[in-house]
Amino acid sequence: MSGAEIKSRLRLPTRCALVAAVTGFLVWASIAGARQEIRIVVDGKEVRHHTLQRTVGAALGEAGIELGQWDRVVPGTAAAVKNGLTVTVERAFPVRLVADGRTQTLWTTRTSVRQLLERASLELGEHDRLNLPLQAVVSRSCEIRVRRIQEKTVRERYSIPAPVERRPDGSLLKGQQRLVREGTSGEGERLVKVILEDGKVVSRQTLSERVVRPPVSRVLAYGTLNTVSRGGQILRFWKALEVRATAYSAAAGSRTATGHPVGRGVVAVDPQVIPLGSRLFVEGYGYGTALDKGSAIRGNRIDVFFPTEAECRRWGVRYVKVYVLE
Repeated sequence: MSGAEIKSRLRLPTRCALVAAVTGFLVWASIAGARQEIRIVVDGKEVRHHTLQRTVGAALGEAGIELGQWDRVVPGTAAAVKNGLTVTVERAFPVRLVADGRTQTLWTTRTSVRQLLERASLELGEHDRLNLPLQAVVSRSCEIRVRRIQEKTVRERYSIPAPVERRPDGSLLKGQQRLVREGTSGEGERLVKVILEDGKVVSRQTLSERVVRPPVSRVLAYGTLNTVSRGGQILRFWKALEVRATAYSAAAGSRTATGHPVGRGVVAVDPQVIPLGSRLFVEGYGYGTALDKGSAIRGNRIDVFFPTEAECRRWGVRYVKVYVLE
């Protein structure tokens, strides 16, 4: 073997190592040249990431950034990665939507009320109302309320009360009355515009009205006779009424509810029927004055005072006529 051949064989390993080194460098340079640096901003916080991934979605996954269904990525996850690219991730937040008697939570990024309603497949009627404008941008902890407004026109039947017609009657004592004719109610019909909010009536407006059947008036005769003769005396009065009269007594020195001493002629009354202080003539008892009252005396009831228990027992309870004198 010649010396040239020996030298050639000695150089062969060196040449192989050199080739391998050059190849490795070229591969490394190729990889290093393919690695892209991108800027990732998540809710305002920035990180830089080097990646060989080709799409934004893959690069985010490689960087350990998980995406929710409604998170927003700009550019989109399918966008190509290029050096110096800025990727913005906006995290979704919950928004309460109250409509049609139920509440639902929607996850969203910044968007308009209109777009969110469209996403929820919630249609608005012509008169429906919102607590926020359609063009308003929703924010964290936002609540959207939809009020369903319905307008409808309805026909309603209603009763018309019988009017009362009062006629003077000289054969009746003042304060007395007599039914001459029983009345009958009529019937009317009206056209009403009704506005409902979430199914509840909030407004009613009568558009038209007519009488279907007119009522028949109830006729009452009232007394105008204000004088009677009792015991040879003419009594002039402004009211006469039938009452239930009960006898009562009290210990000597007692006083009435108005502060007057008790005694014959004291009459306890219901002040709503007979005013206190009125001069009275009670049939079977005689003259008296309304000076007392009691919790048990209501309506057409009176108590007449007697000084003794024996007189009270003789009187007992009677139904008599009382004249309230002028």
